[in-house]
Amino acid sequence: MSVRSYLQYDYVWSRDNGDSSYTGTLDRVKVDKDEGYEVVYFIEDFLKEYDLPISKHNVELIESLLHSSELSNVQMRDELMKKIRKMIQI
Repeated sequence: MSVRSYLQYDYVWSRDNGDSSYTGTLDRVKVDKDEGYEVVYFIEDFLKEYDLPISKHNVELIESLLHSSELSNVQMRDELMKKIRKMIQI
């Protein structure tokens, strides 16, 4: 199964208004949590970075943490990676 098939939240599957293509620096370092493609990319990257399998449990866990109130104001990809890693203690 794919990461997208396990997602629990509803997303926009195109760029938001004003969002540029993935050529800009900010698009590479920030995660727009409303855009499905960015969420899928972030989850896939996280799983790969920490050698975790794509599974319903792992995808739902990371997605839930990504949308948690604790991380609601965090948009930077590297900071999200570190905080989620710490939250799931890997």
